[in-house]
Amino acid sequence: MIPLRTLSVLVLAVFAIEKSSATTASPNFINTIRNIRVLTPRQRANISNLSQTGKVHLQKDCKAFNRFENVSSGIYAIQPKGGYPIVVYCDMETQDGGWVVLQRVSRKGLTRFARTWETYKYSFGDLEEDHWLGNEYIHLITRSGHYDVKFVIENNSGKVEVDYASFTVENEKQKYRLRLGVFNGSEPIDYLTNGSKSDNSDNMMFSTSDQDNDRDSRNCAALVGGGWWFNQCSSVYFNDQKIHWPGICDDCKSATILIRPSFENCS
Repeated sequence: MIPLRTLSVLVLAVFAIEKSSATTASPNFINTIRNIRVLTPRQRANISNLSQTGKVHLQKDCKAFNRFENVSSGIYAIQPKGGYPIVVYCDMETQDGGWVVLQRVSRKGLTRFARTWETYKYSFGDLEEDHWLGNEYIHLITRSGHYDVKFVIENNSGKVEVDYASFTVENEKQKYRLRLGVFNGSEPIDYLTNGSKSDNSDNMMFSTSDQDNDRDSRNCAALVGGGWWFNQCSSVYFNDQKIHWPGICDDCKSATILIRPSFENCS
């Protein structure tokens, strides 16, 4: 058992590290946010960590905002380690909060996902509704540490959560290749890393209709109607035409991809 005094010192040390990792930016900071164009004027005026004076208290991800206090879900400006400022939607409600939303898509949504490589590279859609954060920004976040991923799929009976122990997207030179860790759940719904399946998405490069990087003779992104880490026109894919995950639903109501730092990466 760790002595109370030692535990207190450790807590204070972690708190000090967290405080020192945050920075306070100048009033014109908002103009330096790389994907600021994705926000509406109302959203720009209501960035959760932007003060009325135009200053912002930065953290490297969403988890860092709610580690020592309860904060609400919303749009936050973050600055991943070694990177530049971006805006993301932080989910502070799902499983203790601290999740960066990479994608949200719904069957009746207004955001179209049949986009080009260049569009998928950056943010599109509505960060408060259906959107894609952008492959370049997903890479920026995940390159700096160990992140867990949660896929939340909604069918007619409710929501199903599918978890993997790590999630990394490589750089554009590597075609934003997906790297997943250990599947945490029951095998029948592991359609992303199961080695016996020729259609899993793990270790696959990202594909769009104008950049076909899959292993199928067909152009899967053009066939399905949205970008994804396709293998043989993979069993799992999320876009506005169809949200599909075998064993959960053939034509799901909605899907969300969330990431947050794992325990060893949260200090």
